[in-house]
Amino acid sequence: MLKVGDIMTPDPQVVGPEQTVAEASRLMEERRIGSLPVVEKGDLVGIITSRDLRLSPPERLVADVMTKEVITVYPETALEQAQQMLEKHEIERLVVVDKAGRVVGIITETVLYGEFWRYWDTLTRLPKVAILQKKGEELIRKGQEISLIFLDLNEFGRIDKEYGHVFGDRILQEVAAFFYGRIDPAQDFLCRYGGDEFAVVSTRNLRGAIALAEQMVCSLQENQWPAGVLVSCTAGIAGGRRGKSRPERPDLVVSNLLNLASLASTRAKKSESPISVASRVECEAAYGIAYK
Repeated sequence: MLKVGDIMTPDPQVVGPEQTVAEASRLMEERRIGSLPVVEKGDLVGIITSRDLRLSPPERLVADVMTKEVITVYPETALEQAQQMLEKHEIERLVVVDKAGRVVGIITETVLYGEFWRYWDTLTRLPKVAILQKKGEELIRKGQEISLIFLDLNEFGRIDKEYGHVFGDRILQEVAAFFYGRIDPAQDFLCRYGGDEFAVVSTRNLRGAIALAEQMVCSLQENQWPAGVLVSCTAGIAGGRRGKSRPERPDLVVSNLLNLASLASTRAKKSESPISVASRVECEAAYGIAYK
């Protein structure tokens, strides 16, 4: 998972509370930045922005015009959580501190959103598959088993042709929210794979993954959708029964299992079955490659 520390500006310019507004303004102009964390004896005591400076006489002290309540994050904070904090507090930047409270970086709204939308889908607001890949690798490195569920909507192109792409996009948004409402974020991670396809990486065992897939497939078809359209999907499942622990190439395990789940979904669609599960032999081969 991408963290704040991956994209923050490290070791940002800071200013002291006893410095003047004129000095702070000069620092911002020299560095071409819009804010300065205010630090006293190594401790973060506030933040001052270019907006604060414009409204203050140059001889005033930074301590008199700074914002004392600073919203901070850690380098380990996930980008999604940082994005939610920006929206919640309606601010343009976050100061990054270590566990001791020392300033180690800063991340702006522009940088965060520029990176955020590279990995999050703008239509459904779900993570893209690159984030699911990283999540799966992270779980494997921790020694956890994973299952992959691949969900493919049936004949979705028909909805686009009959009702238009704007309506189709609305259905995709509602499907994404519908799927998200049926997973357990403590053990499942949902993403939009692409087009009308979604995927879940889960720490459930095979039986648990099958139960989740059955719930998602059946409830999707039973749900009432706008304009009375029928929306259904097939699911393919792989993993959930690893024989060895911690392969050398977790990235290969995740990509191989995801591919197997995708192929299983295709088999389900061809056989007109709601769910298909990759065989034990296929899954063991996916892990075996990652040990070589």
